[in-house]
Amino acid sequence: MPLLKKKPFVPLDPPPDLKADEEVFLNVLTKEIFRDYEDYFRRSILCNSLIWSCEYTGRGNLTLSEALQSEADAAEHLTKMPVVLQQGICFIITKLRFQV
Repeated sequence: MPLLKKKPFVPLDPPPDLKADEEVFLNVLTKEIFRDYEDYFRRSILCNSLIWSCEYTGRGNLTLSEALQSEADAAEHLTKMPVVLQQGICFIITKLRFQV
């Protein structure tokens, strides 16, 4: 999951007392449901702000959709590598991540 201010982003759970015929606002990127337009709008602004980063590559200054795409690309590249290289690269990345 993309990082928001260097912490994993956790989407909000849907309201527990949500009714089937209730009108709501859906954030397509996060799959979050909002009853209030202001909350929905704030989350949309947050998703489109350049404050996200890719958890795998560490690339920053991304929107949420760019960070999701970056993570998908990194995961795809990783699956194309032999398993022996995957383990070594993951080990090195883990060590470098703690030094930054």
